[in-house]
Amino acid sequence: MCGILGGLNTDFDEASLGRLRHRGPDQQRLVHEPAPGHGTLTFGQTRLNIVDRRNIDLPVRVADSRIVFNGQIYNHPELRRELSGLGWRFVTNTDTEVALAAYLQWGVECLQRFNGMFALAIWDGRRFFCARDRMGKKPFFYRVGLDHFEFASEIKAFSRLEFTTHELFDLFEFCFNEHTLYRDILALRPGHYLVYDPTKGTCYTRSYWDIEHSIGRRISDERTAVNTFIELLEDSVRLRLRADVPVSLFLAGGLDSSIIAKLGGVEEAFTCQFDEFRETINEEKYVRDLAVRLGIRVNFVRPTRAQFLIDLRPMSYHLEMPTGSFSVFPLYRLAKAAQERGYKVVLSGEGSDELFAGYARNELLMGDPRQAEGDKQRHYAAMLDRYHGGGLDRFCRMASRSGLVGAGLMKMFLTDHWSARRSMLENVCYLETRIFLQPLLQMADRMCMAHGVENRCPFLDHRLVEFAFSLDDSLRYRDGVGKWIVHRAAEKLLPRGCLVLQRPVKDGLPTPVNLWMHGTHSFDRKHWNALMTAECIKSVLGRPELEPIVHTAPAESLVPYATASPVESLFVLDGEVR
Repeated sequence: MCGILGGLNTDFDEASLGRLRHRGPDQQRLVHEPAPGHGTLTFGQTRLNIVDRRNIDLPVRVADSRIVFNGQIYNHPELRRELSGLGWRFVTNTDTEVALAAYLQWGVECLQRFNGMFALAIWDGRRFFCARDRMGKKPFFYRVGLDHFEFASEIKAFSRLEFTTHELFDLFEFCFNEHTLYRDILALRPGHYLVYDPTKGTCYTRSYWDIEHSIGRRISDERTAVNTFIELLEDSVRLRLRADVPVSLFLAGGLDSSIIAKLGGVEEAFTCQFDEFRETINEEKYVRDLAVRLGIRVNFVRPTRAQFLIDLRPMSYHLEMPTGSFSVFPLYRLAKAAQERGYKVVLSGEGSDELFAGYARNELLMGDPRQAEGDKQRHYAAMLDRYHGGGLDRFCRMASRSGLVGAGLMKMFLTDHWSARRSMLENVCYLETRIFLQPLLQMADRMCMAHGVENRCPFLDHRLVEFAFSLDDSLRYRDGVGKWIVHRAAEKLLPRGCLVLQRPVKDGLPTPVNLWMHGTHSFDRKHWNALMTAECIKSVLGRPELEPIVHTAPAESLVPYATASPVESLFVLDGEVR
């Protein structure tokens, strides 16, 4: 995992690279080189040493080509062997060098061979070739002008930043695809590559991957589907355990991270539990039960209001753009706890709910809301009025935070992503996976990398994504319940009788911000998004003031930063809690 920046005739300097140091605290280097006839090339990289922990020459070079790379190609050992058989010789053990050789050998087709999360930029002696992983786990921003091209892992690396609003952000409460809140700064879309050719004066992007609609026969046999799902997820976890450092896990009290805990055999995990939610959203009892059964040491992170007031400014600085989620703060605290325990890599369960129709809002959307019954339906009864209607209109009314007017405008942005060839469930899962997952991945990346921690998501292996969209609808949603196949896999994999298998409702990872700030238990995000937007603008555009503000809070809430992370450890040995 790294931070990268560079381009042609850029404004980047050592201070720019320094603003990415949290992404790669182990090594960094900035290089300026002449590009005859075009000006000056810049390559900058901060490196988190996870694979091949030695310092290496940066940027990695082969002949006239150079690469800066962020992320991880999990199948790089297999690609290295294949490329070695074709005559390539390697100086390091890194996946970065493999990525460059793969591009020089296969061109843009190399992207189809990569299994991983990455953002990369290659100068091949004539032009820049840049690419982002299929799901958009790793960030890539760029700015292009008449005679210059700049790219970076995070927006804060750029100079001359100017905030600008966007109707899309007002509607969705987050940005997706190429859109940002900073004038002239664009994001490279997930599953796309970019080519900047200074000789021709051109810059274009192309898609190299998307979720294809399965035409014809679908997987409908239950046993085949469950066994294939387990095989794919088991291999995905195996690949994401590849590291020259220990790997931990963010463990919630739900099926997804519990399955990963079982398949990964991790020895230590981290769980967030707000004391304010002990009676309503209690993760702890489910995690403790599973930890005893699997022999996992769990660190319970208990964030507080005082910590939130201290962390608000640095969280906003790292986030850069609001994501419309309350989970920013607990993720920030989880990553901090993992880093303090010496971890550079964690696994997590992102993606399962999007792929397999696991969100309660979509379980309700699949059925007739006027006939909703059961614990989950009663738990979300206040949402039911949004579900009358059908298709895209119903989805937009559910997703809109601006009433029916907002739903109508939202539909304009989503119409091109809704296909008559897909079923209702397929369309909902497609939108959740390709659009609404983007801000959650942004949040996970920024909050983890703020502490130099790499977050790996086994459910987002592209093979699992493609498998999910090859399933018959009944294997994802059945009898009013989503994630049918995940439930059946959990029953086969997890210890019999564990509490997580009996959990009727699994909430997300909310923060009691409204309780702390307004004295209400509501999860309405209106005030939260306004606060985060203001803080992101102040912290990014006013970044010289950041450092003293990180350690400052109102007097009545000030907690010494070094002691503001109460982490309780649960030691499990031989089936006993110690």
